[in-house]
Amino acid sequence: MLSLRGFWRRHRRKILVTAGILGSGYLLYRLYEAHKRRLADLERELLDGRENEELIKAQMQAHFENIQRIAATMTLPHAMKYLNSRVEEELDLWLLTERLMKGKGQPNTLTSSEKLELWDRLKILSFTKMLVSLWAVTLLNLYIRVQVNILGRHLYIDTARDLGSSQLLVR
Repeated sequence: MLSLRGFWRRHRRKILVTAGILGSGYLLYRLYEAHKRRLADLERELLDGRENEELIKAQMQAHFENIQRIAATMTLPHAMKYLNSRVEEELDLWLLTERLMKGKGQPNTLTSSEKLELWDRLKILSFTKMLVSLWAVTLLNLYIRVQVNILGRHLYIDTARDLGSSQLLVR
């Protein structure tokens, strides 16, 4: 016991310095590990957030592609039928064509100047009908796509809110 006390007196300072260094090293190691663990958790959360954002973007993209497909296959054909009937009604070529056909069978009913005038009116009306049809179909397509996208966005947001609130209730 005496030798242990003597050993302690001779080497007390060295033992305390060594214990302090070892304790400080252990403390630094624990701090480093805690910091490393915190960084790994933050990276994992960031990665989960990115994956979640990518999933949301993919779901939204699929939703809008589905909406566009529905607009192209269901809504647009019905609207185009109505548009076609309105253009046919407003720019009717049948009367001019019928008068020209009647004049063809009976040579004395129409003079050549009347035939020329009817042909010119028919050409102008046909060209006008073609331009109006192209312009109207383009605008109708754009209008329907914009409207359906706006409605689809509202539907998506409402669905996401409902799912988010129901998930909060589950937790």
